[in-house]
Amino acid sequence: MGVIENGATSGVLPSSEAFAVHYPGYPSSTARAVKTLGGTEGILKARSSQSNKLELRFRPEDPYSHPAFGELRPCDNLLLKIAKKESSTDGGQICADIVARVPEAYHFDGMVDYQHVVAVHADVAERRKKRNWAEMEDPHFEKGGLMDVDQEDVMILLPPLFSLKDMPENLVLRPPPTLSSKTKQDEVVQQDWKMDMEPVLAIDFNIKEIPKRVNWEGYVPQGSDQWEWQMLLSNLFDERPIWPKESLTKRLLDKGLTFTVEMFRRLLSRIAYYFSSGPFLRFWIRKGYDPRKDPDSRIYQRIDFRVPQPLRSYCDANAAKGLKHRWEEICAFQVFPYKFQTSLQFFELADDYIQQEIRKPLMQTTCTFGTGWFSYHMLNCLRQRLMVRFLSIFPKPGAENLLRAASERFEKLKKEGNKIALKPGEVHQQTNAESTRNEDEEPNNVEDEEEDEVDNAEEELDQYEALDLILASPCRRGR
Repeated sequence: MGVIENGATSGVLPSSEAFAVHYPGYPSSTARAVKTLGGTEGILKARSSQSNKLELRFRPEDPYSHPAFGELRPCDNLLLKIAKKESSTDGGQICADIVARVPEAYHFDGMVDYQHVVAVHADVAERRKKRNWAEMEDPHFEKGGLMDVDQEDVMILLPPLFSLKDMPENLVLRPPPTLSSKTKQDEVVQQDWKMDMEPVLAIDFNIKEIPKRVNWEGYVPQGSDQWEWQMLLSNLFDERPIWPKESLTKRLLDKGLTFTVEMFRRLLSRIAYYFSSGPFLRFWIRKGYDPRKDPDSRIYQRIDFRVPQPLRSYCDANAAKGLKHRWEEICAFQVFPYKFQTSLQFFELADDYIQQEIRKPLMQTTCTFGTGWFSYHMLNCLRQRLMVRFLSIFPKPGAENLLRAASERFEKLKKEGNKIALKPGEVHQQTNAESTRNEDEEPNNVEDEEEDEVDNAEEELDQYEALDLILASPCRRGR
């Protein structure tokens, strides 16, 4: 053991490793803490699982207890064994021995200061839950024909969740702005402009008519800053009819322009709209342009990259540090994304195979809700190509097996695509068959996709909520 002097000690780093649990409480004993974590079997099961989640039940005896979830994150810690050597001269020395390295730890960041407690004793609840179902099918009735309440045969209905959110959030309550007389006059002048505006946010993909082009030049003073900004954005949409928000922001930053969120929304809503679903989900589209009727719009479709579960701890660690990548570096496959899900546009991806495939003659004549202008097989092949490109640049060990599996699947899909030569009437049938096969092969992706979509929907709601209130409520526009 090394003697601790001036708060420091020395020793040899062992090869053995351990993991830590940041327990969100003060257990009465170590045995009790292990029991609340599922016991030794539960902990071993969590360690072997790819979900990186450790369940904590504060009342393991209660079968109705909801668990709190700990998330596995990387760290750089050491496990020390502290001892005090008895000495008659200096009163004893405090020594430390490095037992193991701790490269990862479980963190419980969710709100765990509440639990739904059933109004029955845990032992009674346990017996009730383990009751033989045969007894339930043949209940014993008393003379009066009613079930004996003293036997505690009462129905207990628990809410599935105590709260809709597990993570705490800050509520920012903004006071209503004080408007000057000049601002009020400006709003009166612009009232007709806002009321005549069509809804442009979260439009249903199956809508018949898309928003028409608005003559904004008649409402924005020529020569003003807004006029110049609006002209700049209009020129970008003339250059390309469909844009991801990140690309628009990047182009504006390149020109030295930065806007507040409110101003950016206002400028975009005058000349563009976006769908709430479909192959162009939340991409800004030039008003008057309907990508569902133009086969050339396929190069502007959206494709999502979702980080595989085993690699998400890397994203958590970097996101916690507030690190961000440049958008053009992501599109050029120079960096691995920090977000669990990244929405990209085919047109912007620096990959020869993808650019070649999206420009090939189409095999279908309609733009569908699920796959746009591409067949399901082609879209799945492009997704696998995207997965291969990003996994090949993962900066840490651990992605080798995933990369190998993705590469094999991509090559298989590419060979199958070369053999496909369908007649026009067979396209729809083939698409359905491939969709069914893919669902059978990748059932584990469904939950991840649903979680990602919920997160994105909440994020977009926060970003565009103020604009929705302005455009969708004519009775409030004159305020």
